[in-house]
Amino acid sequence: MKDKRIDQQPRGIALLVAIGTMIIILIIGSMALYVIIRGMNVTRGQARYETTYEAAIAALEIGKAKAESLNTYLSAPPLMTDTVRVGAYDAIIVAERTSAQVITMSGTAIKFARAIAGPGATPASGSYRTYYVSATIIARGGETVVVEILQRFTAKAQ
Repeated sequence: MKDKRIDQQPRGIALLVAIGTMIIILIIGSMALYVIIRGMNVTRGQARYETTYEAAIAALEIGKAKAESLNTYLSAPPLMTDTVRVGAYDAIIVAERTSAQVITMSGTAIKFARAIAGPGATPASGSYRTYYVSATIIARGGETVVVEILQRFTAKAQ
């Protein structure tokens, strides 16, 4: 009988070791799945934000065209607000004339601007009007992107 008892005891320990190993493997596998799923959710959110940002840039281009229209038709009201559809997104576009009069830079300021920007980068004339342009998009997931610029148009001699 002593031999039988000694033989049964290692089998019980082997079963406990096997169950313990399976529990550790289950915990490691669960942690790996959690990390993978979490990473996929972050990537999905980042992709949604990037798409929303690209739509906002497209809406900003529409806003720049509206600012150019404001610059062409000076009798128009100084503020244009519009809601447009860009792909699957609704965009709120604002174009506003920030100065009612033409701003004229002195000759020294024009020379300085040319020196900073490089040859041919600035107009020969120092008269311009500025316009504030912004595009706001709220995506279905709640991501909000606001892109804004200050657009400058050279004033033509009258």
